[in-house]
Amino acid sequence: MEKILIADDNLQITRILSEFVRKEGFEPVVATDGAQALERFLQDRFAMLLLDVMMPKMDGFELCRE
Repeated sequence: MEKILIADDNLQITRILSEFVRKEGFEPVVATDGAQALERFLQDRFAMLLLDVMMPKMDGFELCRE
């Protein structure tokens, strides 16, 4: 099953997005800050990344550039 990385510090948003991702046949992987998202991205393969712009430790723009 392909995975989608969801990076957002708002747990309510990650729960909603995870539900939609599952319904579409993907496995959601959640990170609650930019540094954690980068670590997970480097450890696995993802079909897509959903990045919040304003996150602790590293924002979505910086994460995207990395």
